[in-house]
Amino acid sequence: MTCYAEVSFPDPIGEGTLTYHLPADRDIPLIGSRVVVPVQNRRLIGYITRIHHEQPTFKTVALGEVIDPLPLFSAAMLKLAEITAADCACNVGEVLHAMLPGGIKQKIVRMIRACSSDSSEPALAWLRERDWVPYSSLIAAFPQAAAAVKDWLSGELVEISHSISANPGPKLIRVLKLNPQMPVEPDKLTPKERQAVQTLLSFATAPTAAQVCRAAQISSAPINQLKKKGLIIEIEERVMRQVADGDYYQRPQEQPPTLSDDQQKVLNEIRTACSTDKKPVLVRGVTCSGKTEVYLRWVAEILGQQKTAIVLVPEISLTPQMMKRFTDRFQSQVAILHSKLSDGERFDQWEKIRRGICPVVVGARSAVFAPLPRLGTIILDEEGEPSFKQGDSPRYHAREVARHRCQLESAQLVMGSATPTIDSFYQCSTGSFRLVEMDARVSDRRPPQVKVVDMRHELVARKNRSIFSQQLSDSIKKTLASRKQVILYLNRRGYSSFVFCRECGKAVECPKCNVSLVYHTGSQIMRCHYCSEIQTVPDICPSCNSRAIKFFGAGTQRVESEAKRYFPEARIQRLDSDSVSTKGSMEEILDRFGQGQIDILVGTQMVAKGLDFPNVTLVGILAADSLLRLPDFRASERNFSLLAQVSGRAGRGDCPGEVILQTYYPEHHSIQFALTEDYHGFYNKEVQMRHETLFPPYIELASFIISSSDKERAANTAKALHDLFVAHPAVDPQLLLGPAPAAIEKINDRYRFQLLLKMPDFELLTRTVREITRQLKKPGDTRLSIDINPCFML
Repeated sequence: MTCYAEVSFPDPIGEGTLTYHLPADRDIPLIGSRVVVPVQNRRLIGYITRIHHEQPTFKTVALGEVIDPLPLFSAAMLKLAEITAADCACNVGEVLHAMLPGGIKQKIVRMIRACSSDSSEPALAWLRERDWVPYSSLIAAFPQAAAAVKDWLSGELVEISHSISANPGPKLIRVLKLNPQMPVEPDKLTPKERQAVQTLLSFATAPTAAQVCRAAQISSAPINQLKKKGLIIEIEERVMRQVADGDYYQRPQEQPPTLSDDQQKVLNEIRTACSTDKKPVLVRGVTCSGKTEVYLRWVAEILGQQKTAIVLVPEISLTPQMMKRFTDRFQSQVAILHSKLSDGERFDQWEKIRRGICPVVVGARSAVFAPLPRLGTIILDEEGEPSFKQGDSPRYHAREVARHRCQLESAQLVMGSATPTIDSFYQCSTGSFRLVEMDARVSDRRPPQVKVVDMRHELVARKNRSIFSQQLSDSIKKTLASRKQVILYLNRRGYSSFVFCRECGKAVECPKCNVSLVYHTGSQIMRCHYCSEIQTVPDICPSCNSRAIKFFGAGTQRVESEAKRYFPEARIQRLDSDSVSTKGSMEEILDRFGQGQIDILVGTQMVAKGLDFPNVTLVGILAADSLLRLPDFRASERNFSLLAQVSGRAGRGDCPGEVILQTYYPEHHSIQFALTEDYHGFYNKEVQMRHETLFPPYIELASFIISSSDKERAANTAKALHDLFVAHPAVDPQLLLGPAPAAIEKINDRYRFQLLLKMPDFELLTRTVREITRQLKKPGDTRLSIDINPCFML
């Protein structure tokens, strides 16, 4: 009986899977294996999601090469991929692809070569000088060749093949060992040969020739002579690529500290949940309450049960510090996963995890898919951080994936934050999550004193146009005089947020997007933070030819520049994605700050959460209301969370802390509640507003962005999607908003229209979305982006 395989792809094709038959002489591949298959005139890599004997009503083609002799995914991970795909309204193949690290993923490379000398065409002559070359290399060298390839193929002037790109694979080095078959007779060796042998024997593990030469202070000649005599052999040996974890921020902790009453209470609650109903546990703990120590104790208990643990942090900047805390406690049992690793490093870390060498994984969002056996717990630190949501398809939320994975593998989910999401805290009130709270700082440390500066008064009464209020400037001087450290927070990169003409009143905009270009002083260019368009600063206004060009607004580069001008004796460093573009630079900056080599650290949200520097006694928040201007129902929540978290960086040592909030909107409830870190007060105010406007957590929400290079085409497709929803019996037209131009109407030369759909039930929402979007026709280059329960509305 013929076997058939359903194959799902990383990119959406048709309605999710394509069916292929297995040749009679082939072994049946395992579900989850990657396979090379033909799709029209292409060859693609897909994932086998089902094997069956149900003959389809259409003609099938044969399954191609199976890449993986052994499956990459366990049964639980395959089920997790199905659940996540359903939750995100995407293909299973997209989720399976997201589960693999960059060092494992492979792609099809289209290759071309000349097979005739009949033509004098320059591109063909170029090909004849080479063997097989990537098709992309040909087009890069001769762009006009793209239109001619079809004719060349029919004229048998070229041939095309496809190959699978190689992954980094294991790292092999050549090492030296004594030949056990050839006994060493020292009397027959030269002095330097004897020295080489003695040095070789002194190494605990087999060294390279270079290591022996360096340690023995000899040239390679004695080594070569010993190899010729057969006394030394050189063999290949695999080594794991080292992920630098550094000696960061704090001294190694020899013994765990005594737990506070709050910490012990939380640990007991986690134990109770794990031994009974395994409900997710949400730990709401004020900043500096000692949540990380609870995580460490809980992971130690999990390891004692011969199980494994995943610890998720939202920001790459938090990974080194959390890594240091866990390696201090668990040494080489810890693996690390985040986007800054090279493909080779990811490959080795993934292998160590899969083989059970490292039972603890610390990493960012995608580490939730780490292939740990015997999973015992997943911990989400800073649960309220929106970066746990994936920005492109599959748009999963690490919290929801972790919840499903813990259910599938009977593991315990623990979430912690000083400012949990409104959605998660609401789940506690419904009984879906267990809530445990920590309201005291460790060692009875006092919370920082928070002061608000009304920048409207600063401008009118003091005539102060500086980005530093008088109060903040005075506090910085006092802090520096007492040899303490300062963090200045502004969630905006660059020097100036826009370049403005004072005659016509227009800002210089990105030609591809409906946003202003941001001026970056280091490179003296203007950059779009959406499409990466780069332009030089104009001498005259592009709109009216005036020379009245001026820079407005402030970014972290300007804050750094102004701080150096106001506080010339201070050692000042900026920490944002522009300043840490090279590998290891972020760790180096934080290491220097932790060692007291930096007085003022200027940063974006990279400095907002989780970092623990006891010598920081002053935090200045330069624009405490910047997030409130966004057209997003979560703007107040995000603003409150950031203010509370940034404030928590001050006073984590023995000295009291001070926080100064600069704002033009001091009366806003997110700012008022952040002053005292009153989460309950903020939550009650926020859920009341959301109940009145019918937004999550009281409703399920889906966002649809329809985009095209043609504005009319995008608008018409958005209207067609609207009409399909209106015609569906499960949809209440009053809960369908749009279509309307998106908040940012054009990005990278694509016009964007948005619809919002609200429904009372999550499963009904995702099912309806899948049914309707399959019916939607997307003409030309139209794209549809689906985000279920979005974290951002832009």
